[in-house]
Amino acid sequence: MKHKILPLLAVSFISLPLVSCSNSEINSSDVPEISQSIFVVPENFQGEPYSSQYTSSDKFYVKLNEKIRICGVYSINGTYVSAETSMNYYSSHKWTIDNSEASATSVYCTFDKVGVHNVTFETIDHLGDTLYSKAEIYVSTPPTITLQSPANNYNLVDGENKNGLELSWSISGIDPWESSRCIVYASYDRKTVWDSPLGELDCEGSVNLLGKLDADNNEFGDPINHSVNNTTIYWSVQADIKNETGYAEHAFSEVFSFSTKLKDNDSAIVEIPVSCNSSQYPEKSILTGAFISATGDTLSKISKIKNNAIVYQTLAHQSDIKFIVCDSVRKEFGCATTVFNLAPSTRTRLDTLFLQDKTKPNMVPAKTELPTVSKIQFYILDNGAGVNVSKIQAFMNNDSLVTSFDDYILTFTNTCKKECNLIITAEDYAHNKAPDVYWKVKVIGSETKITGPFARLEEDQ
Repeated sequence: MKHKILPLLAVSFISLPLVSCSNSEINSSDVPEISQSIFVVPENFQGEPYSSQYTSSDKFYVKLNEKIRICGVYSINGTYVSAETSMNYYSSHKWTIDNSEASATSVYCTFDKVGVHNVTFETIDHLGDTLYSKAEIYVSTPPTITLQSPANNYNLVDGENKNGLELSWSISGIDPWESSRCIVYASYDRKTVWDSPLGELDCEGSVNLLGKLDADNNEFGDPINHSVNNTTIYWSVQADIKNETGYAEHAFSEVFSFSTKLKDNDSAIVEIPVSCNSSQYPEKSILTGAFISATGDTLSKISKIKNNAIVYQTLAHQSDIKFIVCDSVRKEFGCATTVFNLAPSTRTRLDTLFLQDKTKPNMVPAKTELPTVSKIQFYILDNGAGVNVSKIQAFMNNDSLVTSFDDYILTFTNTCKKECNLIITAEDYAHNKAPDVYWKVKVIGSETKITGPFARLEEDQ
C-alpha cells in the first residue's frame, strides 16, 4: 500500500516569528494521510469491498473466464472510506490492465487467457501528485483428471491379483503457482465409491492395488460362485489443487470400473439391458430376439422378454456377435441391434439397448358423415410410445376447440356453420408429430360431411 500526505484544504496564515508558532502550529497529526489499495471481488458483489470477507493484495487468483470486479479503495489516516467520500481527495484515476486503460473506481473483467495479468492503479491527487498501486492476477487453467488404466469396463482382471493391479491417470491444469495432491477411491458399490478413499498421494503418480479382488459374498451376504459371477470394482480420483494463499480447488474424475475373470470357465456371459425408449405402456411390450454369429448362424433365440429387462446369455467366446431385439406387440418400436465381442472367461454387461419409436401417429375420422348436432370424433392411433395428450390441439377455421381424448378417440363440438377447415395437431411421447394435414368440414342442413386429408401448404400455416 502506497501513500502520501495531503495538506489541509484550508489554513489561516498569521504573521508570527518563525521561532514561536504558539497555538497556530500545524501538527503532522492534523494532516490527512491518503493511501490506496486494490481489491478483487465477484462481478455481482454489492457494497464496499473492505466491508466484506475480501482483502486487498498485490496478488489475486481467479479462474479462467471468471467474472470479476477490480476495485480501487482509498484510506484516510489508515481507515477505508467509501467511494463517494474518497472523491474529495483526488482529481482523477486510471487503470491499466494488460496495456488496456480504463478510468473508473472499479472495472469489470473476464480473463480468457491463462497466466499472470498485470494491473496498475494510478491516482492523481488535487496537488497533481501521483499514487501508484500494482497487482498481479493469476488466471488458473481448469484442472481435469483422466483415468487411464485399467480401461473403463475392462473385464479380464485376475481376481486373485497376485501381482497387483496398477491404477493410473493423468492430470492437466496444474499451473506453476499451484500444488496438487490426489485421493484415490474404490468400492464394490458404485453408489459408495466417493465415500471409500484408499489413500492420498502425488497427483503425478499411480497406485498399485494389492490383495484379492474377488469378493467372497454379494450384497445380500450370499457366497459368490466365481465360475458364473465376476466381481466389479469402481474407482475414481479426486485432485485438490492449492495456490499460494492456500485456497483449494477440487477436480473429480469420472467413475470407471473393472471386473474380474470367471474361474474355471472358458465360456463368456453377456448381459444386455433392453428398453423401449419413451414408452408409456411398458407392460404391453413383448420382446423377441436372437444372437447371430459373424458368419450368420443363429447362436441363440430369446422370446417373451418384458420391456426394461436384462437379457442374460452364455456363449462361446468369439468376435462380432450380433444381437437383434424387436417388439412383437408395440410394433412401431421396430428392432434394435448391437454388435459386440466376447473374450473367454468373462462376464460382460453392455450399455442399454433402446428400441426407438420413429413412426408418426395417424388419425382418421370416426365418421365422415354425421348429424350436425353430433360431436365430431377422430381416432388418433399410435402403436409405439403412445399419444401425448398434452400435445393435441384442434382448430376450426383457426379457432381453437375444446377437446377430450379417451381410448384413442378425440372428441369435440362441431362449431362449423357452413364450410370450414379443420386442423388437428398431435404428437407421441417419442416426439413424432402427426402428418401436417387438414380436413374439410361441410355443413348441409342437419348433415355434416368430413373429407380429407389434404396437405397443408406453407401459406396455409
